[in-house]
Amino acid sequence: MYDVLVVGGGPCGASAAEDLAKAGYSVALLDRPGRIKPCGGAIPPILIREFDIPDHLLKAKIVTARMVSPTKRSVDIPIENGFVGMVDREEFDEFLRDRAQDQGVTLYRGTFEKVDRTSGNPVIEYFSHDTKQQEQISAKLIIGADGARSKVAKAEVPGAE
Repeated sequence: MYDVLVVGGGPCGASAAEDLAKAGYSVALLDRPGRIKPCGGAIPPILIREFDIPDHLLKAKIVTARMVSPTKRSVDIPIENGFVGMVDREEFDEFLRDRAQDQGVTLYRGTFEKVDRTSGNPVIEYFSHDTKQQEQISAKLIIGADGARSKVAKAEVPGAE
């Protein structure tokens, strides 16, 4: 049984898993492969520093943003603090999951199905993308980092839509 199971291996989930492992907790991370989100991949300089993002992950450094109105008028706005780094989300997310594993996080590839609480501590049931079968992970605590339409929230928070 793990101390914590994080469902969702994007930037928030992978970072939470890494931080918890650094703090000494046993952590599992359940990630659904092939779920790259539509995202510009913009990361401000403060987060590049705080999250120790290596320069090789930055595909571009944007120094100006252009705002265009519906009437086609535009204005260029300089970026504060120098630049915004642009990352490829597929590569960036994998980097964060790898870094979490380097801290001792166990990575599972699969799709969250439900939470079973009949035995006391939560047991997560998921479809494994490795074994192509239903599998289970036991943990004392679950973190739902599986996005705006969180299946974990729907399963665990009364009235969540």
